[in-house]
Amino acid sequence: MASEIHNDNFTERQLVTFLLGDDEFGADIMDVKEIIRVPDITKVPNAPYYVEGACNLRGNVLPIINGRSCFNLHRKDIDENSRVLVIDVEGKAIGMIVDKVSEVMRVRISEIEETPNIVKNVDSDYLDGVVKLDNGNRLVMLLDIVKALKKNNKEVNGQNESLSRKDDYSGNNILSAGQALADTTVEEQLVTFLLDKEEYAIDIMRVKEIIRVPQMVKMPNSLEYIDGVVSIRNNLLPMINLRSYFGMDRLEYNDQMRILVVDMGSFSAGIIVDRVSEVLRVPVSSIQPPPKFSEDTIDQLKGVAKLNDGKRMILLLDPTKLISADELSSMESIQEMNDVNKSSDDSLVQVLDEEKLVIFKLGAEEYGIKIDHVQEINRITTITKIPRAPHHIEGIVNLRGNVIPALDLRKLFGLEDKQVTDSTRIIIVDVNDKRTGIIVDSVTEVVNFEKDLIEPTPDILSNGIDSDYIEGVAKLSDTRMIMILDLGRVLK
Repeated sequence: MASEIHNDNFTERQLVTFLLGDDEFGADIMDVKEIIRVPDITKVPNAPYYVEGACNLRGNVLPIINGRSCFNLHRKDIDENSRVLVIDVEGKAIGMIVDKVSEVMRVRISEIEETPNIVKNVDSDYLDGVVKLDNGNRLVMLLDIVKALKKNNKEVNGQNESLSRKDDYSGNNILSAGQALADTTVEEQLVTFLLDKEEYAIDIMRVKEIIRVPQMVKMPNSLEYIDGVVSIRNNLLPMINLRSYFGMDRLEYNDQMRILVVDMGSFSAGIIVDRVSEVLRVPVSSIQPPPKFSEDTIDQLKGVAKLNDGKRMILLLDPTKLISADELSSMESIQEMNDVNKSSDDSLVQVLDEEKLVIFKLGAEEYGIKIDHVQEINRITTITKIPRAPHHIEGIVNLRGNVIPALDLRKLFGLEDKQVTDSTRIIIVDVNDKRTGIIVDSVTEVVNFEKDLIEPTPDILSNGIDSDYIEGVAKLSDTRMIMILDLGRVLK
């Protein structure tokens, strides 16, 4: 996976985020070879204070640094959340223990701010910047983890070499050099996760990113295991609840649950799982064909990885086989409109005679915004008032460090004020590369309908709204009409 993704709209970095104490850091995913549970560690006599020891990683000696000690934090007992980041430092693998791995995320370069002059615990020379998330309530410090570990590389490699010589002399290496080479060149790298007590995995090349469970937009008449849709960087993705898909009891969303944004073959989707365990490399030789319970099982399972002498079994899923052809066609109608960077030979067929709208309400009236303009749909957040602003500008909001004006559509349309409720939403739209938040009473659904159902705007609208703001009216039934906003005029 590339650490930066280039297209016509933006440049991104892909990060692995993790905790050390109360601070959250992000490391470029290209520097992280894998993420593993903390293994049995052999203590090394007279090692520097920050060296925890070394372990055997598939026949190779892996020196391990304590991340807390490295950054002058108090040591902490290793627990079930602790993980080891395996980092490539000048061709040598070094492990660093962190308190917890949060997620894999993509951030825009434009959202990264310069590092403050004074940063707690960490030398600012090792930081690439700071990302503000959740309206500034969550700060992720971008750590140049290779640079940070280079200063210790000489001492660590010395410990590595001395331990290697000791292993060679005593004959304690688990694998021969030839076996170690075979295992490192014929491996699969997996993202492992839990559903109930069972461990599953998906090839990391299929996983685009890992995110927390966001606010979703429910879709009427959708498949029972589709929890809704989420707009992620102009892409509207269906969210598959893997528990429901496998016929398991559903769980309420919690802080441990994650969404894997996965390449499903001809489209992308989010897969909701109980918990992401780790990023793991396994030898291909440890993967066996799936048991033949049924044809469905064969389609869904790519294989079974047997680790630790068979004590740990991981079920490998094939994302391209999770959804049947009939189910796929219904999901493609969601996805095909979003792939702004797909090539002309993409297998998804453009539906040119259809229109797709995000539907929202102001009072009893329903309005629509073309999905192409919608970037995100969020709960209402803190709004900072601006003196002498136009009456319909409620203020400004902080969206991951970006200042965005918030427009109250009720005030613009001359409707009565309404208190903010749990249903109130702010729709982030992008028109002519300018982002604006539009405050609405509620967002109800995403609809897909034929363009010939759109009629010109009547000269006189029943609710008294200026017809200049309305691009047309979609008649979905004899009793239901959706007024389609002309965002260019509304925002002008």
